[in-house]
Amino acid sequence: MDMARMMVLDLALPICTCILGVLTTPDISERHHTHHDTYSVSLVISRTLMLVMVFMGVLGALTGWLCHIGVFPADPVVPLAFFVSFQLTLFLLAVAVVRYQVMTYDDHMLVRRAFGRTRLVRYDQIERMRWVSSLLGPHLKDLRIYARDGRSVRVWSLLDVEQLLFSIDRFDVLEH
Repeated sequence: MDMARMMVLDLALPICTCILGVLTTPDISERHHTHHDTYSVSLVISRTLMLVMVFMGVLGALTGWLCHIGVFPADPVVPLAFFVSFQLTLFLLAVAVVRYQVMTYDDHMLVRRAFGRTRLVRYDQIERMRWVSSLLGPHLKDLRIYARDGRSVRVWSLLDVEQLLFSIDRFDVLEH
């Protein structure tokens, strides 16, 4: 891939992410509805990802340009490849963060996973719940919910897990 295409990709990915963030963000942050509650990742986290992508896109374009005019003795494609791969990784993370939601109802919940199908979990079918290590760090804990049918869902620690536990109201199956 040549430098011009890499430069376009480096600058286009943050723009696409910002457009995705604007289109998928509701105008009013409403969590409590009349018949269900919706838990999603905070806007601060998704906006921070977008800001980092814009910053890294500009930095990548600047570094590639400086290599192109000879300030740095490197092929411009090399730093641009790093920045584009970084942008692609953050783009996938941003899609996952924007998509992930948990909706709790009176007798069941729906978990819209980052990638894959939405899972339905009936509260009376929950066999056990346990805290598991989060991928985000050693001090955070995700909640793994196991149903009687053998399937399980993971509730990210980025959500308000304590409030979600009150909605489920199945403390009898929560492992300590």
